[in-house]
Amino acid sequence: MNLPPIKLSSPETKEFWEIPALYEDEHLLAISKPARLLTSPDRYDPKRPNLMGLLHGAIAAGKPWAAARSLTYLSNAHRLDFETTGVLLLAKTKPALVALANLFGTDKPLKRYVALVFGEPPQDAFEE
Repeated sequence: MNLPPIKLSSPETKEFWEIPALYEDEHLLAISKPARLLTSPDRYDPKRPNLMGLLHGAIAAGKPWAAARSLTYLSNAHRLDFETTGVLLLAKTKPALVALANLFGTDKPLKRYVALVFGEPPQDAFEE
């Protein structure tokens, strides 16, 4: 599946992101969230760039990637930390968001954490 990337920019900080879309259907959009970008607004610094604010602004402005998808609604089903790169699931409808929220409220989603380290750890296994 070769999906067009999501291009976002922050006028305040002059930063630019080209975010890969990993999966998309009529209900969901899965993207690769880059590190060093907040998922949601920072309650202490609301002007700090965040993915959801940038996405909503781009949808409202009719940016080509959003217009091509006919997006009017997009909401994150979960969050990833500022420093974390990973798959972020976005609901394209309110019913899809409710379904994802119910799923994340259970133990059903498989979560896998991968870390890149410098050197060798002193042991082969770690506690979960």
